[in-house]
Amino acid sequence: MRLGLCFDGFYSIQEMIELARLADKTGMESLWMSDHLCFRDSLTASMALLAATDNIKVAAAPMSPYSRRPIISAMSIATMEEFAPGRVIASPGTGNAAALKEAGIESPRPLQTMREYVELLRGLLKGDTVNFQGEMLQINGAKMAFIPSAPVPMYITAVRSRMLQLGGEIGDGVLLSGGCSPGYITRCVGDIKTGAEKAGKSLDRIDVAGFITAAVSDDRREAIEANKHFLAYIFRNTHHADNIRLGGGKVDQEGLAAAVGRRDWEAAKKYISDEVVYAHSVAGTADECCEQLAAFVSAGLNLPVLLPMGTQEARKKVVRMMREVNND
Repeated sequence: MRLGLCFDGFYSIQEMIELARLADKTGMESLWMSDHLCFRDSLTASMALLAATDNIKVAAAPMSPYSRRPIISAMSIATMEEFAPGRVIASPGTGNAAALKEAGIESPRPLQTMREYVELLRGLLKGDTVNFQGEMLQINGAKMAFIPSAPVPMYITAVRSRMLQLGGEIGDGVLLSGGCSPGYITRCVGDIKTGAEKAGKSLDRIDVAGFITAAVSDDRREAIEANKHFLAYIFRNTHHADNIRLGGGKVDQEGLAAAVGRRDWEAAKKYISDEVVYAHSVAGTADECCEQLAAFVSAGLNLPVLLPMGTQEARKKVVRMMREVNND
C-alpha cells in the first residue's frame, strides 16, 4: 500500500525531522507539511524536510493564494525542486477560512481564485512570460528566471463539493482534509470524478490522497484521547457538517468553535466522542489501526496520508506501522 505522512506543525521542527528520516527509511512515499496559521511554517519546514531525507517526496499543503501570491508560491516551489529534483509536490488550496479570518485575511470567491491560481502557477513554473488579468488575480509580465527541471504535480486541497469537482478538473491529484469519514470520502470521490469527466479525463488519472488522523498505542484510551485534540481543531469549521453527519456522529460545532477560539483544548476535546474518533480516524494498536485503515482505502483513497498523534514515541509507532500495513 502507498502511504504518506503528514505533519500538522503543532510540534517542533526537530521532532518532525526525526519522524521524516524514519519515514524515509521505512519506505513511505511522501511527506505533507500542513500550513496551519500560527503554527510552524509549511514552506520553510518543507525545505528542512527535503534536506534531512534522501528519497521521500515533500509537499507544503495547502499553498494558499490568499496568504501567498502566485509569484511567491512559484518561486518557493521552483527553489525546493531545484534543491531536490523530482521530490516536490505542489498542493494549492484556499486554506482554512476561519484561521485566515483570525489573521485578518479575507478569502473571497474561492473557486474562481483557485482556478486562476493554478493556471498562474503552471504558467510561471513553465517559464512563460505571464500577462494575466483575471477576476481575482493579476500578473503583469512576470517571468521566472529559473524553472523546475520537470513538471511539478499539483494536488488541489478540497473538502466541499464544488472545490472537489474543480480539483478533479484541473488537478493532477486531489488532497482531502483530515478527519474525513469513509462515507464522506466516497462522496468526495464522486465529486472528483464529475470534475475529471468535465475535463475529458477518467478518474484513474486523478490521484486521491487524504489525511487520516492516526494514534497507535497498546492503551486504546490513550490513542483515542490523542486523536480528539486534532479532530476538535478541524471540526470547528462548519464545512465539516456533512462529513460529521455521514460519519454517523454528532458534534456541537458552535460550542466546539468557542472552546477552540479560547484555546481551551481540554474543553474542546469533550465535544468529540469516542464514536466520532472511530468514524473519522484510526486509533488503537498497530494491528487495529491497520484494520481500520482498510475502510478509508476501500472508500476511494489511493494515497492515505497518516497524521500521527500523541507523544513523539507514539508518532514513531504510527510511522513504523508502515511495515505492518505492507506485511498484511
